[in-house]
Amino acid sequence: GLPKNRVIGSGTTLDTARICCELSEMYDLDAKSVEAFVCGEHGDSEMVPWSQAFVGTKSIMSIVENNPDRFKLTDLDEIAKDVTGAAQKIIEAKKATYYGIGMALVRIVKAIFGDEKSVLTVSSMFRGEYDINGVYAGIPSIIGRDGVREIVTLDITAEEEKKLKESCELLKNASEGIKI
Repeated sequence: GLPKNRVIGSGTTLDTARICCELSEMYDLDAKSVEAFVCGEHGDSEMVPWSQAFVGTKSIMSIVENNPDRFKLTDLDEIAKDVTGAAQKIIEAKKATYYGIGMALVRIVKAIFGDEKSVLTVSSMFRGEYDINGVYAGIPSIIGRDGVREIVTLDITAEEEKKLKESCELLKNASEGIKI
């Protein structure tokens, strides 16, 4: 019975925090100096729009291009794989992943209660963004007291958009048949 903007999930908030930490280690910087997002399903089909990842004000893609002796595109692929597989490694070691998701939920609740209007990659209902409709998936969204104010539409590449659509299609197919 709630409006769709007030129905949200943790989405890829935890994965986004993890990717920023991984990139901050790679560049030897504070994670607050890194802006990157993990989008789509929280799982194997999640994707990172590298074209929209930045260290300070510099695009990660330009950093890689301009420093081929220090950084490679394969480094980014490896980081994305590590983030996607992090939960399995944590479960093997600790038998659970509740601390990480707990911190992600604290961050989301803080943004809602504080009416922060922060950009977080929560599960939001797509309503035509990237030609995707009727599915909840992790996507940068402005969050405040009323839930999702809006989805932040990134200027992603055609290949990144294809990956996002595939991830959302997987979620849509998985949710078919679930009766609410």
